[in-house]
Amino acid sequence: MTLEKLVNERNYILAELKVYEDLQVALEKIKRFNMENFGETHLKVYDTSNEDEMEEMSETVVAMKIDELTDYLLRISENINQLKMGEASENTPK
Repeated sequence: MTLEKLVNERNYILAELKVYEDLQVALEKIKRFNMENFGETHLKVYDTSNEDEMEEMSETVVAMKIDELTDYLLRISENINQLKMGEASENTPK
């Protein structure tokens, strides 16, 4: 993969990670509101963005997705750094 493609992929993952982090914060706020006002209830949020079927987006699912995206982001960052170091060594006078 080229450096440009890796950087684009990294930016895409960063944006997706931000969405899931925002969702995690929103789930926590809704849960807190429900507990304070209505007693403990099970909150269900559904995601249909990737498939026609509804996928339950619980706090656990969101946390797992954030971990998954973070791991992927680290791998992409490592690949970017390797490519940059490879380019730097090629441009170094011998």
